[in-house]
Amino acid sequence: MQRSFGCFSYDVPDAAGVLRIHFMPPDGLRTSPLALANISERRHELHTLFSHVRRTQSRAASVRGVSWLYNLDAYRRLFPAPYVASIERPSFPVHLNGSSTWGQVLNWRQQVKPAVREVLLARLGAMNIDAPWVVFPHQALVASSEVAAFYELL
Repeated sequence: MQRSFGCFSYDVPDAAGVLRIHFMPPDGLRTSPLALANISERRHELHTLFSHVRRTQSRAASVRGVSWLYNLDAYRRLFPAPYVASIERPSFPVHLNGSSTWGQVLNWRQQVKPAVREVLLARLGAMNIDAPWVVFPHQALVASSEVAAFYELL
């Protein structure tokens, strides 16, 4: 079953009905996926994803995302207001697998961002072994809302 729609994908809802969304630009893009010129395409991808979810994932009750990207206006502008209003620091340890934190070190071409690399390397000496994610320039944030907020955009 398809679960990827352009830059967006989702995990099937868990037992509580929480559907996790993810952002990973596919290969072959010619411009930044979050550039203002691409906002319509990203919104179309979300529209297509949630149209699909509505048809195929009847257990979906809410949507949740965890990412450093919620620090960026360019990313937040893609989502419904209730989802954006919910953005906060996580109340749980952030996993360092995947791109929810590490993604900020790479640009959309999957190349290391020198400035971010330098900040990260400079902070490594002060890293707390119990919270290593804190050394990253942008902290992963959590967003969540009822899935209905996304359906209202359809």
